[in-house]
Amino acid sequence: MTHHESFPGRPRGRRARPDNDVPEWAGYDAMPADEREFPDLSPVRGRDARARDGRTGQPAQGQPVQGQSVHGLPPWEDQSWTGPQAPPPQPPVQPVQPPVQQRPAQQGADWTGADADPMEAFSERWQRRGGDSRDERRADRRKQRRMLIAGGAALAVVIAVAVYYFTGSGSGQAVNPDLGSLITTFLPGEVQTVPDACAAVPNASLDQYLPGQLRIAAPPLNTGANSQCTWTLDKAPVYRVLEVDIQAFSPNALVTIGDGSATFAAMSAFANYETAKQTPGAKSGQPDATVTNLSGMPGGDDSVAFEATQVFKVSGATTDMATVVVRYRNVIVTVVLNGLDHANVGNYGPVSATALSSAAQTVAREVTGKLVH
Repeated sequence: MTHHESFPGRPRGRRARPDNDVPEWAGYDAMPADEREFPDLSPVRGRDARARDGRTGQPAQGQPVQGQSVHGLPPWEDQSWTGPQAPPPQPPVQPVQPPVQQRPAQQGADWTGADADPMEAFSERWQRRGGDSRDERRADRRKQRRMLIAGGAALAVVIAVAVYYFTGSGSGQAVNPDLGSLITTFLPGEVQTVPDACAAVPNASLDQYLPGQLRIAAPPLNTGANSQCTWTLDKAPVYRVLEVDIQAFSPNALVTIGDGSATFAAMSAFANYETAKQTPGAKSGQPDATVTNLSGMPGGDDSVAFEATQVFKVSGATTDMATVVVRYRNVIVTVVLNGLDHANVGNYGPVSATALSSAAQTVAREVTGKLVH
């Protein structure tokens, strides 16, 4: 037995409460305000929506429609009313065709109002949402294509760099023509551990070129393959700073010259140091240097050296600096000696640029001699 046969006129859905005998057709106006689930909200559909849609049932104004049961919805097809309250048979009600609604002329306009069909409004909002989603999907696809193009360009750059490193720069000479010929270990005579820079400078030289009470920058760097030490003399009118750096290079297959050995790695670094002194970058804070090639360093044909002299003028102070760079096989020795020629605070200077240059060259020879056996 169906629900209609057992309980004719019994409300269904969210109004089906034990003490609620209001027929469903009575709708929004028949429900007491204190029993409505959302008493502050207006009905979703218009009051004449049932009559307009051709559905049977009591209109909101309380006037019954011919052929409609006052107890609720009529029976389903091929069924009849039962029970003591069954009404007499009524002729079928001709459905009322809803009036044709004119959609707003402006695309995307809000389809609202008393006569608006909520399904139409929902359909239009859904179509707009679908359009937005399609636009977003198209934007995502364009973004993915751009990422793929950028990734392909980056890969092409990596391949081009690898080709440059291992086949040459287009001059016809191969830099590293054969991966199997690359040197990956230290060759005989190459240095793996450098001496302590602080002990590499004789005390006699320190007393001669930096006379007075010296201070050593702490802690000095001494890692085996790299050692650094700095001495400072600050006693007016003399201000001197001596820096010594000794660095042993390891085999490196990424250098653009040679066979990847440690010596070729040091040669590449030596060339970069000289270029940086000759043409310092605009943001390096260094003035152009006067670069001079040096000879007579320990090591004979395995050694090459240059000197760079510079004059720094900062905030009214003038400092002269002499830098000597020596490459012995796979080791680079850097000696920097600077003196304050004119101070903006205190009574310092003057200093002799020639004396600074001579002292830097002497210290460089002494330190390089510690590497030659």
